Formats: sequence, structure tokens, C-alpha cells
Amino acid sequence: MSGPKTARYVLTEEQRRRIAEQQRIRRETKLAKDKRGKLIGKCKNSLLETIALVDELGKLCAESGMETDSFQSICQKRKEIETQILSFEKNTDFVGVHKLQEENRYLEHLLCQSQETGTMSRELVGKVSSDYRQKLSDVIAKGFTFSFSDLCTQRGKCDNPFLLKINEALKRVEGIELAPPLIKKLQQIRKYADEISNEDFLENFCSMQVYPFVQECEFYRDHAAEFEELSDSYAYLKTEMGERAEEFVFSAESMEKLRTEIARLNEKLLCREEQEYISAAIDEAMTELGYELIGEKSITKKSGKRVRNGLYTLEEGTAVNVTFSDSGQISMELGALDTTDRTPTGGEAEELADDMRAFCLDYAALEKKLSERGIAVRKMSALPAFAEYAQVFNISDYELKRPVEVSERRERKATGRKQQYKEG
Repeated sequence: MSGPKTARYVLTEEQRRRIAEQQRIRRETKLAKDKRGKLIGKCKNSLLETIALVDELGKLCAESGMETDSFQSICQKRKEIETQILSFEKNTDFVGVHKLQEENRYLEHLLCQSQETGTMSRELVGKVSSDYRQKLSDVIAKGFTFSFSDLCTQRGKCDNPFLLKINEALKRVEGIELAPPLIKKLQQIRKYADEISNEDFLENFCSMQVYPFVQECEFYRDHAAEFEELSDSYAYLKTEMGERAEEFVFSAESMEKLRTEIARLNEKLLCREEQEYISAAIDEAMTELGYELIGEKSITKKSGKRVRNGLYTLEEGTAVNVTFSDSGQISMELGALDTTDRTPTGGEAEELADDMRAFCLDYAALEKKLSERGIAVRKMSALPAFAEYAQVFNISDYELKRPVEVSERRERKATGRKQQYKEG
């Protein structure tokens, strides 16, 4: 039998795992849906580029009188890819995460096929245009022939070994879909290589600039998808926490920082959801015990910690104030209700002391109900059920859910709980 109680409520390991699993599924489902949308967009953009290339190739073949099996094969492949991409335009609200991930893997396959078809088309345009260059416009020639191997031609120094090394190195970058910063860097490298006339400088430029750049591009090729997934997970978690996401530029260091941030945010979100679960479980358990939630209030302290108070009626004029902190500590205090800040009268204090003793019966039942929901009590502390701990709660401080009766002096008959307490 006791008065005001303070305890730390924690989830059992089983319940914590269950909530963590629900959190994981919810996150992965959202990310999978977002990824699906991005992949469909990439597939469509790649397909549009391929369609433009195929159209130009068709015109070129018609003008040159050249009809190839390769061209017919490319046209057929392009139609098949378009049909499959369009089949993915459907509502995904009720699609499970595993199905979404499976579809995303196939969309990635379609994207590769579309890009490969585009590459084949571009190469075929280049081959045909080289044979019939006089029949092509400058737009077609410049728009559909792209190579890193024109440095020697521009300089007229194809016998320069270091320039040849630069061209050979840059060929390794062909076919990699580079990020804008890398494209800009590539343009600068080509410009500098063309301007350098001193062979010693050119050798040093090749070793210090070109080779590291190629390695950077290859690292991007191998890890760009992972970086995008990490960035999406990080942005999702930041949104869930109501925090502003930081911008990350692709690099090995950024990826490591993202992993660290994701782990931290995952744990932070899990802790928040644990407290929300505990708070909701207490609300449900109190309702099952016959208590009614009549008012709430929330405050954020200077430290940034949030505290929520719930006011549950024991009977008209009396209530239990439950204080939830985001650290997991929860306190329960019983008191009278009024519309002003005041201390209880002597008679009220004695009656409230009796209510405190009676509440112990319900508190034992509350603990049992919480245990059934996977919640355990840690570090319980309770003050004696003395009149000196009696309180009056000012309902003006709460957001009330309905009109509440108050009285300045409480002269009531023993409730069923009091009677049960006295008989027990």
C-alpha cells in the first residue's frame, strides 16, 4: 500500500524485438516503394534515349540503304523493354516488402537491358555514320558519337606515350553513368591534358590526376547504388524523427558516416517507439480497469526532453495523474480536481490518503496487464499513503476531453475500491 509511485517501464526482449521488426518492415517497405518509383523513372528516361537513338538509326539506315539484322533486333528489344516497364505502373499500397524488393531487382535488370540496348544503338550509329559520314548532319554526328579518345587527334601528337596512356586510362570510364561532379572533373581533366605541352608535366598529370580520377570513377560505379540506398535510409529516418537531413556528397567517408548515422537514428527511433508503445499500453490498461482519460498536457523542457501527462478519473472530483517522460520514467499520483492551484483541505487530504491505499489494488492489476503486453517494471519507488502527499490538480492546465466536475470540499461515500480495500 503506497502513495505516489515512480517507476521505469521497459519492454521485454521479446516485445522489443517485435517492435524493432515492425519498424524494419515499415522502413524497408517505404524505401522499396520509393526505390521502385525511382527505378521506373530511370527506366523510362533510358528508354526515351534509346528510342531517340533507334529512330535516328532507322533514318540513317533508310538514307544509306543499309538494313541490318542488328537494327531489327534492337527495335524488337526496345519494344519488349517498353512493354515490361509499362506493366509496372500499378498501385503498390497493398504490396508486401518482399514482393516490392523482387520487383525492384527485376526493374534493375530492365534498366541494365535498356542501357545496353542504348549502347548497342549508339555504337551502331557510330559505325554507320563512320561509313556514311558525308550524309549525316553535324547534330547527329555530335549527338551520337561520344569518345574519350580524341585528345591525340586534337593535338596531332598520337606518338606521345603519356597522352596515349591518358587516353587508355579514360577509356575505362566509358559506359559509367557518372555523377555531375565527376562529369565536371572529367571535362577539366580533358581540357588540362590538351593544354599541357611539357612531357614531364604530362607524365606527372597522368600519375597524379588521371589515374586517381579513373579509380574514383570505378569506385563510384561499384558503390553508387549502395550510397543511394544509404542516403535514402538516412533521409527516411531523419523524416521519421522530425529532423532536418544533412546533404552528403558521394565518397567513402560519406558512406561510413551515413552508416553511423543510420545506426544511431535507428536506435533513437526504436526508443521513441518503445515509449509510445508503453504510453499507449498504459492508456489501454487504465481504460480496461475502468478509468477514463479526461485530459492531457505536454511540455518540452529546456533540455529538450518531452513530458506528457494523462489525467484518468477515479471518480468525479478525483483522478490519477500519470506522467510519461521520454526517458521511460513514469510516475502516478492521485489527487482531487479543481480549477485553481491550491492544496487540499484537511478532510480532502484524509480522503485522498484512503484513495491512495485503494488505488494499490488497481495498480497491481495494472502491472499484470502491462506484463501481458510485454512491459516490465524497473526501479520502482513509492511514497507512503499519507495525507501529506495528497494533491489537487488544476484542470485548467490540461486539454480536457469532456466537461469535468470539481468540488471545493469532497464529502463522499466509500467507493467500491475503498470498500474492497477495507474488506481485504
